[in-house]
Amino acid sequence: MVISGMRKGVAPEARDHFVPLLQGETELKKLVGYSEPDDAYLVVLDRTGRMTKQMHGAFSDASYLQLRAEIDAQLKSPK
Repeated sequence: MVISGMRKGVAPEARDHFVPLLQGETELKKLVGYSEPDDAYLVVLDRTGRMTKQMHGAFSDASYLQLRAEIDAQLKSPK
């Protein structure tokens, strides 16, 4: 479901910059400070794998704009 949604919502030229992780649940929960089972947890990594943005909870227009700005900055940064 997530991968299908990504294909529909992400431009083809940007898809190489997204990585859905489907294993290592325990480690991922520790990484994001998992506490709310009904929340979506979103993480943005830079090209070196360093976490640059993390969000969870209710998704709003403001949180979307913050997340989008971080992703755009990462995509535009030099390699």
